[in-house]
Amino acid sequence: MIAATFPDPEAALIAHLDAALTATVSTTFPQTAILAPHVQVELEAGDDNDYPVTERAQVRVTCHGPSSYPSGSGKSSRTEVKALASLARAHAVTLRSAAVSGVFPRGGRSGVIKDPDTGNLMCWFLVRVDLKATLLAS
Repeated sequence: MIAATFPDPEAALIAHLDAALTATVSTTFPQTAILAPHVQVELEAGDDNDYPVTERAQVRVTCHGPSSYPSGSGKSSRTEVKALASLARAHAVTLRSAAVSGVFPRGGRSGVIKDPDTGNLMCWFLVRVDLKATLLAS
């Protein structure tokens, strides 16, 4: 039997988006009201039907925005969080590396919802991250 390991899809996507976006990027869900945009990257599931060659990981990317921007800023909170989701999705699908063979959209953006506890706005999308295997010595 061939043994293989796979990289962390969250870490790969976080590093890629952190370099491309002007928002904080992590696996953390904001527990309080935020003042600046935040992107949350979270592994949902992996499919290893092609083991040991590749793993296809489904990852949810949730863009969080403040419930309102300062008066006179010209920014609409709903528009800003949707724009952040579009930009994050556009950057996500460009990821290619030694660990990732490709990132593929799994549908469009969600509708914007408001977190009842924090007041933050959220918009998310799903991607499939195809991970390259590292074979272990047998």
